[in-house]
Amino acid sequence: MSVVVSADEIKKELAGYSPDKSEEFHHESAQKADKQFDKALKDVVYKEVVLLNGGTASGKTEFLSTQLESKNYLILDATLSSEKGADIKLRKIVKAKKKPIVFSVIPDDLKRAFIAFLNRDRKFSDTHFYKTHSGSRKTLLWIAENCPEVEVNVVESSYDRNQNLQFKRIEFSSRKNMIDFLQSIQRTEDEILKEVQL
Repeated sequence: MSVVVSADEIKKELAGYSPDKSEEFHHESAQKADKQFDKALKDVVYKEVVLLNGGTASGKTEFLSTQLESKNYLILDATLSSEKGADIKLRKIVKAKKKPIVFSVIPDDLKRAFIAFLNRDRKFSDTHFYKTHSGSRKTLLWIAENCPEVEVNVVESSYDRNQNLQFKRIEFSSRKNMIDFLQSIQRTEDEILKEVQL
């Protein structure tokens, strides 16, 4: 079974937290998650460390619980929406002599993901959605281009006819093809805003 570090789970333990105030507790829970992750890197025996990547409400947590949790990984459940933050985490993983693996969950439809975001119990401002989706894609491209030693997996999330979330791994014939694809899906925050409000 995986060992999972999740800022969203840590929030539930903070005094005064309620889902409708989720954004107010985001910074504190992210800091605690970073500390927990650093400790787990030293303590957990697993040799493979998974960094989840993807904007809020893209399906990462469900992907984790259905596809990854049963495996022997240390997993950080986060958006990975800053290149600097990703770089720090990757360096720590390598320093701990473990293998870094990135799983990025990208929704097939940003508008659908935005509707899911608006209907979640955990409330954030709309800006959080645009920022994490734009930032996580930018970070993923940066990793693909600058960290050839890191295994990168791109997964598309979508809903079937019964509104069940499903996942499909996107296969690439080469790293270059993956980079070309990631370049094609880059979006600024303003572009995402326009796309989800059409």
